[in-house]
Amino acid sequence: MLARLRVGEVLLPPLVVRSFEALSGPGADARLELALPGEQEGFRFVLESKGRATPQAVQLAMMRAKAEIRDGEWPMIQVPFLSPQRLDDLEREGVSGVDLCGNGLVVVPGRMFVSRSGEPNRYRDSRPLNNPYRGRSAMVARMLLQRPHWESLSTLFTAVVTAGCELSLPQTSKAVHAMAEDLVLSKIGGAITLREPLRLLDELKKAWRRPPIRARQAVRLPANSGWARSLSAVPRMKWAVTGESSAPRYAVFSQGGPRRIAVSDLGLALSAIGGVLEPVPSFAELELVESDEAGFFFGNEIDEEGIRWASRLQTWLELDSGDARQQDAAKDLRQALLQTSSPGVPR
Repeated sequence: MLARLRVGEVLLPPLVVRSFEALSGPGADARLELALPGEQEGFRFVLESKGRATPQAVQLAMMRAKAEIRDGEWPMIQVPFLSPQRLDDLEREGVSGVDLCGNGLVVVPGRMFVSRSGEPNRYRDSRPLNNPYRGRSAMVARMLLQRPHWESLSTLFTAVVTAGCELSLPQTSKAVHAMAEDLVLSKIGGAITLREPLRLLDELKKAWRRPPIRARQAVRLPANSGWARSLSAVPRMKWAVTGESSAPRYAVFSQGGPRRIAVSDLGLALSAIGGVLEPVPSFAELELVESDEAGFFFGNEIDEEGIRWASRLQTWLELDSGDARQQDAAKDLRQALLQTSSPGVPR
């Protein structure tokens, strides 16, 4: 990366590298001077270069560059890619930065401000877990929203498994590590603490996709059907009311049609509850949908009748991606989720 910084080359248009010195040993990676074409005055910078562009890497690079400046110098970082959000972070901290894609910010307070953005990322991040907010790994994030402080990774892992997700300890560790790199959570010693519940909700929302449904069947129930307990009596079968159908439990919201139930095995579920198969869903009491989506079966709330309701978070995700009425109901749910996930408070 440092080899790209050559004297006479344009670093960030129109700024040209006037001098460059790579450094060895502890401390910053390089010192360089930039100037505008035809201008005598130059501006000197201390450069910290990082091979990754996670929020954590950018933050550490900024801290190191700031610590190494001398009189008349300004801090600068170099990473593979600077997103608009990372450029905003740099501007807020008064630190310059350049990437390998053509984006960057060079600022000397009161003297110069040069900014370039909009170039796509050509350097895919190679962290061990690409997206900790999607799939089964997202259940770790959901557990942090339920309880923002954990004394150890093992206790967090046990809680995730107990709440209904088949996740290994190494997978849990990778999810925690990825969120720490994103500065969503902090790890001090063995303790894990959620730092940014609002951002975590936004990341979960951005990553969530409506799960694929393998099969579905509407059912008219027999009189006095104990369908919930019948489903729970089937070994190794997962089931729960979907978030969309759980909305009235958590918000002022009414919806027509049959109650939708997610099941891991449609054949077993139909055998357990009996009833009559109904070709017209609007005439049925239940509609069974077969899916292996982890979110359906994670963190369910069970009432006195044995009904397994979707979690508040699953309900919010489904409503927020629905129609205008559903999105309105989702707003109150989102606020309730934030109120229960205040960071840094051990419980």
